Amino acid sequence: MRSRICILLSFILLITIPANALRFHIHNPNPIAVVDAPVILPVSIVKGMNLSEHGIQIKVNGKSTPVQIDDLNRDGNPDEIVFLVNLEAGEKARVQLKTLKHPAPEPKSEVFTSLILKDENGKWLHKDEVSSDKNNMYNQLHHHGVAFESDKMAYRIYFDNKSTIDLYGKKTYRLELKDTYWYPTDAQLKEGYGDDILLVSGWVGIGTLKGWDGNTMKHIDKFSKRTHRILARGPLRAVVESEVEGWDYEGKLSTVTVRYLLYARHRDVVAEVRSNNNLNAVATGVQQIGGGELMNSANLVGAWGSWYPQPDTVKYAKETVGLGLYIPETIQKKQVQNGVNNLFVFPVQKDKIFRYHFTVIATKEKNQPIREASQFFNYLNQWKKGLEPIRLKL
Repeated sequence: MRSRICILLSFILLITIPANALRFHIHNPNPIAVVDAPVILPVSIVKGMNLSEHGIQIKVNGKSTPVQIDDLNRDGNPDEIVFLVNLEAGEKARVQLKTLKHPAPEPKSEVFTSLILKDENGKWLHKDEVSSDKNNMYNQLHHHGVAFESDKMAYRIYFDNKSTIDLYGKKTYRLELKDTYWYPTDAQLKEGYGDDILLVSGWVGIGTLKGWDGNTMKHIDKFSKRTHRILARGPLRAVVESEVEGWDYEGKLSTVTVRYLLYARHRDVVAEVRSNNNLNAVATGVQQIGGGELMNSANLVGAWGSWYPQPDTVKYAKETVGLGLYIPETIQKKQVQNGVNNLFVFPVQKDKIFRYHFTVIATKEKNQPIREASQFFNYLNQWKKGLEPIRLKL
């Protein structure tokens, strides 16, 4: 199975042609082929080009490919240019980027995001950001927090002290949240729509950032402000954030932001943790599912099992799911089993990005062959080979 991975591909600037264009090479340094791998270019490399008037065109080996330009710090100016490529192990490709004289058609979005506040009359208000200084928003938000999806998998983040990441799996690879908003009707279920696939309760779910007191995973329950926001809605990636300000933790008040990036045609998510203070120990990982099998290694934790996704065991059948989370080998961490939580515990340095990756497979999917734990754990060992971040080389 060719791995769908999230990496920063290195590139070498070769030649600058007129002020509206440049050419460079990209290179896959990984030992495996990559499929739909993101190439992330800082806007600084196209200094002097007008990106906002009519957009840009990118060609890889002479063939046009969709592109996304994001303003991630929301200052009104673009920050990153993103496109996706397929490359064999060690393969190089030629890229040409140029600004357009006439507006380009907007490509169909391959991701979807949703953050919905309900007013006092129950009316839905679609938002880019929602904040609260209390633990009172769980039921004021439809699907209880920000949600985001690709055609492979959908995720939501609970807007409460647990901040747990929950999962929506699909039978057919397509966008569904714009139709179901996480809660499919009986008619939609009969039509083959997906549904919730994991009962997260008070556990870690998958990839949720938690506190750690030396013995036990802890929720983020003492804070001055909590925020969910949507930074990018597509067409090639969804970018959302969960942030707490004034987290009373380890004897100080910290602002901690976790940014989640989900790319088109990917099931795996990139998580980026930032803190304005040093944190001695926080935790993330995957939960055991229905007493199922666990996987532990120096840089991978995994879980495979079957359990009911809802307390209602009459309406809902058991779902069989595989969860995996990877932290690079070079990062200091320790693996801990805390009840059903299969965790990594690690420090976060002030103002530095701590990056990890997580992925999910569900047996309800029609078009994937993994049906047992050993297959899934083998998949995780293959998947991780391309996940070490490769820095941009100007």
